[in-house]
Amino acid sequence: MKYNLKIGKDLLEFNLVDENGTFKIENNEKKYNAELVKIDSNLYSMILNGQTCTIALKKEGKSIEIFYKGDLFLFEVPSARDKSSLDNASGVDKISAPMPGRVVKVLKAVGETVGEGEGLIIVEAMKMESELKSSIDGKITEVSVKDGDTVDLGAHLITVEAEESENS
Repeated sequence: MKYNLKIGKDLLEFNLVDENGTFKIENNEKKYNAELVKIDSNLYSMILNGQTCTIALKKEGKSIEIFYKGDLFLFEVPSARDKSSLDNASGVDKISAPMPGRVVKVLKAVGETVGEGEGLIIVEAMKMESELKSSIDGKITEVSVKDGDTVDLGAHLITVEAEESENS
């Protein structure tokens, strides 16, 4: 089964295959064999490629903390929006409707420059308003809707493209 973890702004993808209690972990071209044995609620004994170690694991909401060999590693389970923006290396952020609803207000127009995390559009679904934000720095290149429009799940709303530096 394929899994994703977010570390800062990076996305770690790996496959985890359970073979009768022994796990095969595949990350890009690297492959690992692991066996996990639960010791108590957050403590596990792990055999990874023939070496034994103890790990402590704490999951709270979308956050995962793993204590391994004296170091604390922080991960986050990415949302579908995180995955699409982190997967997209082309420098284009296409914002789509997360659910059927109504466009309350388009906050940016074509040609405007935006920063990462800046609000682009406000949509309403099930009587709740959500501000959709840019995941990259760039320029608005397309706006497919206007205030008051009704949109379906996945409908394209607005596109941000990273600006290439032309002044060297």
